[in-house]
Amino acid sequence: MKTLVIGGGMAGLTYAIIACKNGFDVTVAERNSRVGKKIAMTGNGKCNIGNANVSAACFNASSIVPRVLASVSVNEYKKFLVSCGIYTYTDSEGRMYPLSDSASNVVDCLRHQLTKFGGKLLLDAAVTSVVKSGKLYDVNLGGKTAQFDKVVLCCGSRSQAEPTFLPSLVSASALTPEFPSLVPVRVQGMDGVLNGLRVRAKVTLKNGETELASREGEVLFRDYGLSGICILDLSAVIARREVQRKDGSYVFSLDVVPHLSETNLREIVRRRLFSGERDKAFYGVLHNKLAEHILKRAGRDANAATIAHLAKNLTFRFDRLLDWSMSQVTAGGIAEGYLDPETLTLGNGVVALGEVLNVDGFCGGNNLYFAAASALYVFSPEQRAKAFSIS
Repeated sequence: MKTLVIGGGMAGLTYAIIACKNGFDVTVAERNSRVGKKIAMTGNGKCNIGNANVSAACFNASSIVPRVLASVSVNEYKKFLVSCGIYTYTDSEGRMYPLSDSASNVVDCLRHQLTKFGGKLLLDAAVTSVVKSGKLYDVNLGGKTAQFDKVVLCCGSRSQAEPTFLPSLVSASALTPEFPSLVPVRVQGMDGVLNGLRVRAKVTLKNGETELASREGEVLFRDYGLSGICILDLSAVIARREVQRKDGSYVFSLDVVPHLSETNLREIVRRRLFSGERDKAFYGVLHNKLAEHILKRAGRDANAATIAHLAKNLTFRFDRLLDWSMSQVTAGGIAEGYLDPETLTLGNGVVALGEVLNVDGFCGGNNLYFAAASALYVFSPEQRAKAFSIS
């Protein structure tokens, strides 16, 4: 079967490799000058390639996710990786990395598997139109027309890229609203003294007085707002609500002393205020810059209870999600109602995989895992087993 895969990311390469090993005639069209551009950027170059603890709770509320996760286990995903020469280890939080600790090495392995088993790779090859003609698809590929028996759409999302959906393939009505996700956030009135500071905190996202979600980890203060993994995960909660057209008045509440109770912190501050050392209220507890910010917000006449409470509930009012270029994934995409849930095909027979779907996960390798798993999902267990046995 002559198959065109549009996009050489994790979903596209996974699909193409399995298809080639099952005897398909596969061409991967990648509009960039190299495949796996986003793969090569993950995990700060180490490639957080999956998560041993992946579950539906890691993703937005999509009926596709439980189906894919039930069909493609983490162990089966590992078998695919090993068949491509990629061996992994798992850290204490379940994040999977290649033994090489090299994202570019992962891309090399995937590209090698594709070409080794006969896959054709076209770079700088933009697909400008796909039109179904009888049982075939007429494709304008780099200014030339070619025909294919099957088309697989794996063109990614708007994150760190220009929009790639083709009107001839995906109608506007099939797309949900899209928003940048896993992205830093701009907050109102950020204090410049905090710029560049990293602190460990428990962060709670609230809509008014309602708690939506919380995360604990490193927070990075920037002159525009907040970043860090826990902030990126909470940005996904906001982005998903935006996709659903839910308004909100969001506040990030930071407990910047998560390892001390408010009672214990209050007593530490009280003793220092009593001894006339207000400017040293957080010595040995907080970074000086953060202590300066808290004391300034509390006011000169604040008592120990007020100051301690502020350190345990340091609030920043949300302004907006930052732009696509800073986002890791996109919330939104092809709505599940326009897909056959068993085959992930659109009404025109085109298969849609990975980031083009309205599926997004939290940080920690969940999105790369789903991209590959969605590609494995559309093959039969027999086709997968055949591919895994060939390396």
